[in-house]
Amino acid sequence: MGDASPRDDYRLTLAELLLAAGLAVWLLLEPELIAALPMALRLPLVLLGAATLGVAFAAPLSPERGRRAPFPAWRLVALVAFALLLGARSLAG
Repeated sequence: MGDASPRDDYRLTLAELLLAAGLAVWLLLEPELIAALPMALRLPLVLLGAATLGVAFAAPLSPERGRRAPFPAWRLVALVAFALLLGARSLAG
């Protein structure tokens, strides 16, 4: 199989950016999803969120750097994992 086309990279980046924007707005509207957790659980979740949202928002600024990475799709995997954690937290109460 061949390498992914630039169009596929841009779609992946757009999906990351839209998901990150949605999560950021969700956290602005419902900060208690993270704030209500004990510090031992809150700190790793805040660090994961800051890293994944930061990388997702920075990805469109340097597309060449992202393509040189050994596995650029890890960004989307981490972002989806953060979204699933927030969704589970939201459903749990």
